[in-house]
Amino acid sequence: MKKILALLLLLPPGALFGQGCIPVRNLVGFGQFAKPEYDPLNLQPTKWLFNVNSRYYKSFQIFDGTSKVYEAPEDRKVNNTFVINFSLTRMLEKGWSYAIDVPIVAANRTSWQEHNPKTKVRQTTSTFGLGDIRITLYKWLWDVSMSHRGNVQLGLGIKLPTGDYRYQDYFYKATGPVLAPVNPTIQLGDGGTGITIEANTFYTVNKTITLYGNIFYLLNPRDQNGVSNATGGSPQVPGHPTIPVGTIKKATADINSVPDAYTMRAGANFSFKDFTFWAGVRLEGQPVHDLIGSSNGQRRAGNIVSVEPGLNYQLKQTILYVFVPIPVYRATKQTVPDKRISNSMNDYVSSPGGFANYLIFAGAVFKF
Repeated sequence: MKKILALLLLLPPGALFGQGCIPVRNLVGFGQFAKPEYDPLNLQPTKWLFNVNSRYYKSFQIFDGTSKVYEAPEDRKVNNTFVINFSLTRMLEKGWSYAIDVPIVAANRTSWQEHNPKTKVRQTTSTFGLGDIRITLYKWLWDVSMSHRGNVQLGLGIKLPTGDYRYQDYFYKATGPVLAPVNPTIQLGDGGTGITIEANTFYTVNKTITLYGNIFYLLNPRDQNGVSNATGGSPQVPGHPTIPVGTIKKATADINSVPDAYTMRAGANFSFKDFTFWAGVRLEGQPVHDLIGSSNGQRRAGNIVSVEPGLNYQLKQTILYVFVPIPVYRATKQTVPDKRISNSMNDYVSSPGGFANYLIFAGAVFKF
């Protein structure tokens, strides 16, 4: 490989997380793809890529639709999420390749609302372990033995439900500790076997400037995963604690959904000696309705638009990189259960969600 062109979301498949209460998972995080090797005389072409990618975010800023909701610092529900993803890619002949992505997740959530609201004592629930693994087959559309100013790579993969989507921790209620599933935003997986579709492209303008674009979509046909989101108490719609339990259950809002997820990126990079500077835009989120299957259960539907600066540093067989997406637009949307509750109560109900003010992606790609 002459250099890594783009660092895509894999997110992971499954697993891992986007920017807050909308858990885009690492499916929609950074994997990578590389420019094809055009030199037919290269006696030792790159056969393997090993990408170690980490990401971190802290979310606490609540949005209801596009409106920012003020909360006092002592009332904030704060998520801290750290993911390290190991991706191994095997380069084959004629533009084919395959990759396996294995994420490890450590996350926690601090609040008083999920514990004992009367005392307002803040408590923390945590998760740690394997996320959802993804396996993908890739193909460059144009002949990689010849030099092209641009090319398009397509990918088709499977996301396996290897992450524990029923992870439990203790919630400290008035009657004492209760062991129950943690909030879905910090679960290790979503419980669904999914299909991933990708398209990656580049166009070389000159020796310095390259344009890039990436699209990733996770199809999750499973409807609900059977896990309660009541956090050891009575089920609630986020932001609406007075809605009757019977209404919530009738609307199927008491069980976690298995949602689709997507990421799109576009921009340009600028190469100067061993450095490559990136300037791009990133869109990611979860839709209200899945493309295949039903969309019942509680999910955080919405999207995030971020500006995405980045930097690569090229060593002989290693590329170091860091990206810092900064959101400029965040929004939640009414889910299917939200709409059912709105109709039954003759009132508008929408689940708000928490978002991060920035993300940090950092890692290294090793070629051998």
